[in-house]
Amino acid sequence: MDQPVARRLIATIFAGQSLASVGSVATATVDSIAAAHVGGRAELATVPTTLFLLGSALAAYPAGRLMERYGRRAGLATGYALAFLGALASGAGIVRGIFLWMVVGATLVGVGRAAIDQGRYAAADVVPSAVRARAVSWIVLAGTLGAVLGPALVVPSGALAARAGVDELAGPYFASALLLLTGGLVIGIGLRPDPRDFARTLVEPAGTTAGPQGPRRSYREVFGDRSARLALAAMVAGLFVMIMVMVITPLHMRGHDHTLNSISWVFAAHVLGMFGFSIVTGRVADALGRPAAIRIGAALLIGACVIASAAQSVTALALALFLLGLGWNFCFVSGSSLLTDVLRPAERARIQGSNDLLVGLTGAVASLGSGQLFARLGYASMAWIGVGIAAGLLVFSLAQPRRSVLQPAPAD
Repeated sequence: MDQPVARRLIATIFAGQSLASVGSVATATVDSIAAAHVGGRAELATVPTTLFLLGSALAAYPAGRLMERYGRRAGLATGYALAFLGALASGAGIVRGIFLWMVVGATLVGVGRAAIDQGRYAAADVVPSAVRARAVSWIVLAGTLGAVLGPALVVPSGALAARAGVDELAGPYFASALLLLTGGLVIGIGLRPDPRDFARTLVEPAGTTAGPQGPRRSYREVFGDRSARLALAAMVAGLFVMIMVMVITPLHMRGHDHTLNSISWVFAAHVLGMFGFSIVTGRVADALGRPAAIRIGAALLIGACVIASAAQSVTALALALFLLGLGWNFCFVSGSSLLTDVLRPAERARIQGSNDLLVGLTGAVASLGSGQLFARLGYASMAWIGVGIAAGLLVFSLAQPRRSVLQPAPAD
């Protein structure tokens, strides 16, 4: 492996992801406020976010096919371009008071994010399986910058918009557009050679075998492999449990008279769990094997949901949501790495895009269904549903070999 080239490619993807993350979090901070303001009704507050999620889910498979045919650089750059146009449309919709432009903009941003988020697979392409989880974890870590800098961007960008004579709520969207444009240029200029092509020249170290060379397999053949099914299960179950509990926690806390400041602290702990320990989770997944790391993630999700089911204090809820985010991180990093391990280079983009389609739809279903479950069953019962799902993942992972695809090469 040409290590300097691999490091440069990962650094390029990380830079682009960081810029996109900062912009996304900045706009997410004001999305519901801006939508209700422009739409004129509180019922419209979550429409752009829902369409963002659906756009991201439904575009994941086409994004994968685009990367399969034209390469990772072209696919990622296209994602940044679409998200840039979407952020501009949303900002213009706020300035002109046209809700439809916000809807179209949110959908375009979601479609763009479907491609941008597959940057973790591009990073996984350029390293051998023994350190693949660490490469994925670096890209996930980019979300930390968004969590820290995104909200901090809202006030100054809003002030600049107001100074220019337009609605201050448009400021974060125009700032996001600028960041996405910059990220797209970073990818378009710096992501050379293309990670897809680099992967085809990658030689695994002696003593291991990873995704074998050969012709593309069908979906049935790929997911006939138990490791591929475990990778998918880890990402789907981990995201479902996290979103189901996470999105309704603010409403649960408000119902128990917690302040907005307390809710903010709980979510700060959650974001820290989601992104802050990515490098650690990557190293654990590489050292112990993907299935072992998925078991850790499932166990953390179980612990988080058990604590949440009885939590009343801010401290207990913060601990529960921190563990919830950390459990998701273990499942996401390990599942992404394991899926790349078992795929042949020629089939990665297509299968990974299909995987992200299912994961994205899972997130949308969990988000939309969370409110219904909360209204009918209550927060504690929802948490116990999360325990059941995470326990199912834990049982499934226990049947997986410790090293899975990282098996000793046959002797000569």
